[in-house]
Amino acid sequence: MRQRILSWLGLPVCIGIGRTKTEAKLANHISKKNAYLNGVCNLIAMDPCSVETLYQAIEVGEIWGVGRKYSKKLNGMGIHTVMDFVQSPPLMIRDQFSIVMHRTLLELQGVSCIELEHTPPSKQQIISSRSFGQRIYHIDDLKEAMSLYVMDAVKRLREDQLLCGCLIGFVQSNPFDSSKPFYNKSLSLALPEPTDNLLVLSKFTTAMIDGLYAKDIAFKKCGVILTCLEPKGSHMYDMFADRKTIEIGDTLMDSLERIHSRFGKDKLALGASMLPNRRWTMSRDQLTQNYFQWDQLLVVK
Repeated sequence: MRQRILSWLGLPVCIGIGRTKTEAKLANHISKKNAYLNGVCNLIAMDPCSVETLYQAIEVGEIWGVGRKYSKKLNGMGIHTVMDFVQSPPLMIRDQFSIVMHRTLLELQGVSCIELEHTPPSKQQIISSRSFGQRIYHIDDLKEAMSLYVMDAVKRLREDQLLCGCLIGFVQSNPFDSSKPFYNKSLSLALPEPTDNLLVLSKFTTAMIDGLYAKDIAFKKCGVILTCLEPKGSHMYDMFADRKTIEIGDTLMDSLERIHSRFGKDKLALGASMLPNRRWTMSRDQLTQNYFQWDQLLVVK
């Protein structure tokens, strides 16, 4: 598997094998950190003493689901390594933390508590956001950028055949600029009717900018979040919903998608969001070359 992925995609990968999902995740981490394993760590076939030695060398924060959030509390309880955690009483972990941490411990002890997902769960939200290539101050630049991000979010929304019921827009300045106060603001809007219509969502989102914008703020980033998602096929429209307008919107969106599929997404867009040389466009000077495109293939001389 590793050789085929490396040969076909050029991506080096590591493989972790365990009795449970959490244990396999930890095995993958071990395979990455120990070169002598040659990229594959099989905890099932490994000698128990070797497993203990590896567990004693790994900080407890490396466990999937623990992280830095609970590491300090665990350290205060004398639990510093994965081995310390595995040897902890499950009931004590449940009482001190949560049922989720209790399941994590049981998983590392070989008791499967997290089922494998044969189909991916439905998305809870879709986020489209990028940092600007340079600081922007004008409200029109924010509206242009937000229009582009809404287009990207709606594209994914329609690919998954979902409807959006709530819209969140946010803006922020540079959090690492100590010379200026950090500005971070968001607004949310519950839609009167769940939709996947780009024009409707863009209209509401750009209108939010008036409430998000502040004068003399050097904006570094903005974005949109589509939430309260539900499957389009099972949605029951309100009896007062204008079905004709919805059908016209669906036809328009289908036409837009066909144009993007045939000619590219920069041939038809909202407003000025796709025009070149915009001040807010993300800097791509250090972008890695795409060797899967004809015009970016390596040239051997």
